[in-house]
Parts: sequence; C-alpha cells; structure tokens
Amino acid sequence: MLFLYVSIVLFNMTAFLMKKKLRPIEYYASIFWGLFNAELADRFTDKYNMYGFFEPYFIEAKSLLVILGIYPAATMLIINWYPFNRPLINKLYYILFWSVFSTLYEWLCLKMGFLYHKNWNIWLSAISYPFLYALLIGNLKLIRWLEHKKKA
Repeated sequence: MLFLYVSIVLFNMTAFLMKKKLRPIEYYASIFWGLFNAELADRFTDKYNMYGFFEPYFIEAKSLLVILGIYPAATMLIINWYPFNRPLINKLYYILFWSVFSTLYEWLCLKMGFLYHKNWNIWLSAISYPFLYALLIGNLKLIRWLEHKKKA
C-alpha cells in the first residue's frame, strides 16, 4: 500500500503544482470523460474477469484510492503537456512515452499487489494505451471545438 500512497501523492503534487496550460473546463471535462471510459472498460473487463484492483468482485474504498487518486491526476498531466503545436512525430512520441510509462507503472502495480490480471496481460495494456491516450486528446479537441462553436 505504501507504493500506492506514494504514487497518489506524487501524481497529485505534480498535477497541481505544474504550470497549467489549459482552461479549468478542459481539465474538468477531460477528467470526467476519462473516468467514464475507465468505468465503461471496467464493466466489460469485469464481466470476463480480466483484471481489477485488490479483491475480485468487490468495490472497496481501496479501489477508489486508485480510481480517484491516480486517474484524474494522470489525465491532467497527459493533456497539460501534450505538444499541440508540434509536428505529428512529436505527438506520436509523446503518446508512445505515456504508453510506455503507463505500462511500466501497471507492471509495478501488479508487483505491488494492488492490481491483478487474470484473463489479461501486460501486452494487452501496452497495445491499448496509445488508443486510449489518442481518444483522450481527441476528446480534448472536441471540448475545444464545442467551446469555439458556442462563441460563434
């Protein structure tokens, strides 16, 4: 559990102390969109007993530590530092970096015992992360488009 607590503190300190490049609504909407997608994915993976936090088939306060302590801060970091005005190759490298980081972090979570895989493996996660992060950035672009459309 120490690893989880240290992770929560580090992720959140970094997220809240970083220089913010986006508007509050962009963080807010992206965090909730990310949490919605995580919940949606978890419903499918739970049905097939693929992975989860701590104890299978239980919703625990410990699981909420991961969901509310890590996910929102990680979302803030990913969208804040995204290289919007850089060439496509920089954007691809950025998503690749976060995908590798997330895969390594997931592997550490497995080793620390608060995440488990049953009918899942780390390679499936590694393949999934680039798509999930591209969707996160796509959602942020949609938020900006909607905000711009509202002003017009």
